This record gives sequence, C-alpha cells and structure tokens, in this order.
Amino acid sequence: MDREDHFNMWSETQHALGYTQGIKAGPTVYLSGTAALDEKFQTVAPGDLGAQMRYVYERIAESLAHWGLDFRHVVRENMYVTSIDELLPHMAYRKGMYGDGPFPTSTTVEVQKLFAPGLMIEIEVTAVEA
Repeated sequence: MDREDHFNMWSETQHALGYTQGIKAGPTVYLSGTAALDEKFQTVAPGDLGAQMRYVYERIAESLAHWGLDFRHVVRENMYVTSIDELLPHMAYRKGMYGDGPFPTSTTVEVQKLFAPGLMIEIEVTAVEA
C-alpha cells in the first residue's frame, strides 16, 4: 500500500502516544481528531467552543494543505463536542468552511469530556483528491 504519514507540531508526542495526525493512502487522506491544543499540547481557549472551533479548522486546513488539499476535498466530517447547545451558535462558521459546497457527510456527537481539560470540540475529517 502507498502510504504517507504526516506529523504536525507534536511529532514527539504523537510518536509517544502511538498515532499520526494524518495518513494519505492512495488518493484518500485520513486526519485524526483535531482539538484545540497548542505547540506545548496545552488547551487553547479553555471553555470557549467558538474560539476552539476556529483554531481546529485552522489546524485541519494546515494538514490538508500538506497534501495540496482544502475543504472542497473533505468527504466526511465527525465532530465531537461537550455541548450541542454551545455548538449550535457556531454552526454558521462551520458551514462557511465549506462555502457553497460541496458539503461532506457529517456526524456530530455530544460526549462527556475530551482528551484534555477545557477542550470542548474535536473534529476528524477524511478527504479525497479530485
């Protein structure tokens, strides 16, 4: 299988925890769940879902760009949030990432907590080269 791994700003942490931020296998890119964690693996904007969402989409855009892709290539999006009620006011921002489409398949799940204290959102995507 033709496979290329992508480690972003936390390559040592990713190796220690046993995961990679992204994998390209053939024309398909699989991105791990992306959360609002900075270079030191600390939570960005604890408790602020809107700020975390913006940060997460910026990191996803960077990972997609590594392979010359953007949000037009995303075919699947899974979103994990600690509060659906707090997510709803920010859905227009999410939609804006995809412009007028094409839109991905999408699943949103409310969870009790995420990886680090203060995290409110984690998003994973799959993208396919045109």
